[in-house]
Amino acid sequence: MHYLLLGCCVMALIYLSETHIEVFQKPRFIGVQTGRNVIIYCVGSNPSLPAQVEWLKARAYNENPFPFKKNKRTVIMDKTSNRSASIVINNVAVEDSGVYFCKLNGNQGPGTELQVSRFSNSQAIQKRSRIKDAIIFLQGFLLIMFIAVPLVQFYRLDKKEEAVYEEPEDDHTYEGLEIEHCGDIYEDISTLTQSQGPDAPWEVESPDQE
Repeated sequence: MHYLLLGCCVMALIYLSETHIEVFQKPRFIGVQTGRNVIIYCVGSNPSLPAQVEWLKARAYNENPFPFKKNKRTVIMDKTSNRSASIVINNVAVEDSGVYFCKLNGNQGPGTELQVSRFSNSQAIQKRSRIKDAIIFLQGFLLIMFIAVPLVQFYRLDKKEEAVYEEPEDDHTYEGLEIEHCGDIYEDISTLTQSQGPDAPWEVESPDQE
C-alpha cells in the first residue's frame, strides 16, 4: 500500500513537471524603424517537451493582453523538436508597436516590447533643425530691437531737449551796435585848464574847496 502511494506521488510530480514550463522570450525589447523585419523567439525550459504555442499582444505591460491576430505580414512558427517557436513580422508599421507574449501549454512568457518609429531622413532632420535655429535667432533679434529702439529714441529726445536750453558760447547782445570813439578823451583836465587860463569854460574844484 505504501509503495502504491509513493508511485502515485512520483507520477504526479512527473506530470506536474511536464505540464509546468518556464517560458523565455528573446529579445525582450526591439526598437526599429518602419519597413524592417523583426523576429521574436519563444523558448521553453524543457525543449524536448511538445508544447502548444499561442501569441498574445497588449499595448503596454500594465494592460491585459488579447489574442494576436495574424495578418499577411506575420509568420508564426510552431515549436518542433529542432526549433523554438517564433513570430516574424515583415515590413513593420507603427501600429505593430506593443508587447508580445508567448504562451507554451498555458504558461505565459515575460513578454517582448516592440517599438516602431517612422522613418526619417537625416537631411530632413537637419533642415528642420536649421529652421528651428533660424526662428530662435529671429526671436532673439526682435526682442533686442524691441528693447533697444525705445532706448535710442529716449536718448535722442533727451539730447534734443538739452540742445534747446544750451547757453550760447558768444554773447551777441550788442551785435550790430556801432561804438563811436572820441579820440583821446582821457587827457588830464587840470593840465588843460591851466593852459586855457581864466577863460576855460569849466572850473576845476579842489577837494578842499567846499
